Amino acid sequence: MKKKFDASILPLMAAALLLPSVSNAADISRYDKAARPPIVLTDMGSLMFAGKTDTDEEGNTFHYDHGYAQYFIPQSSHSLPVVMWHGGGQSGKSWETTPDGRDGFWQMFTRAHWPVFIIDQPRRGRAGRTEPASAVSDIPTDHKESIAWNTFRLGKWLPPQKPVFFSDSQFPQNERAIEQFLRWQTPNTGPEPSPDIQERQFMAKSMTALLKQTGPAILMTHSLSGQYGWETAMESPKLVRSIIAFESGAFAFPSNDLPKNVKTSLSFVGKATAPQVVSPERFRALTAIPVMVIIGDNVVRSESASFGEELWRVNEIRARQFVDTLNRHGGQATLFILPEHGIHGNTHFAFADKNNQQIADIVENFLHSRGLDSTHQYHFQQNLQ
Repeated sequence: MKKKFDASILPLMAAALLLPSVSNAADISRYDKAARPPIVLTDMGSLMFAGKTDTDEEGNTFHYDHGYAQYFIPQSSHSLPVVMWHGGGQSGKSWETTPDGRDGFWQMFTRAHWPVFIIDQPRRGRAGRTEPASAVSDIPTDHKESIAWNTFRLGKWLPPQKPVFFSDSQFPQNERAIEQFLRWQTPNTGPEPSPDIQERQFMAKSMTALLKQTGPAILMTHSLSGQYGWETAMESPKLVRSIIAFESGAFAFPSNDLPKNVKTSLSFVGKATAPQVVSPERFRALTAIPVMVIIGDNVVRSESASFGEELWRVNEIRARQFVDTLNRHGGQATLFILPEHGIHGNTHFAFADKNNQQIADIVENFLHSRGLDSTHQYHFQQNLQ
């Protein structure tokens, strides 16, 4: 059964949404802003990183294709920063306050003493300066909010009908939250071809420029940026200590151990989810770090003509293949499919869903189990030379 969005029940829904989605009453205080300790920072700021510069015949310069990062360094911090990388059609806002006004991963991880860097990748958001070029996207979610709704697995939206949530959805469902979420969409100001090896290399080199300033870090990726995270770790293995990938949009595989084909009738899905073939030597960098791939709920199991349904059906299979391949080559990868652990209703944005504190705890427990949460005050100094 699906439930329709009915504005007349908004007051009841809003009251229900204030309740924590946890079974342990002792955890309720984690959702009560008044009961939580304040976030105490030793530093906060922002910077541009990477980028290109052109000079014309008259000596005029044009700076472009850089990234933007804002950072928050808590007191008594862990040694490694967490760099949060948004997905396609999004910006760093994804990791900040949730659509219904709760703490996002930005606040949660900072409160848990992790140094946090939130980026807008080149040609997106506050890093929008780019060469004049066509920014027309071939990704369906960039053009119709109903397609984004379905692809992000909030529920079903078949215009002219109203959007419908999945009955077990963990996503905030009051009218204001829905409006806030739909305004998260952020266009590219320049091209972002995908899949495209040159684009992956460009993004990886851009992130490497930031990591050279932050020092070794934990990368947290989402959706389309997943492929950039793999490429960054292969580009700069000494600077990436772990990757937490929320529903990565594509996966790297070694040329000497490619996965079986996943049949799909949708050519765009087949192209988008195709194995990104790398040399065995480059792939080895991914086997040397702890990797966690997290996937939410309501992924269909049979072939579908719907872009959103088919995309994540195929991609979940690819995720299983990727983790199996990593571990077969000596890696330390974990595939965490939330409903297989009794956690239901999560969307493509698990870090913003109503149970996002539970999701944050899962990530933190993983990092702890891999010895990545040592405490030694982190210091960040911008390279201004």
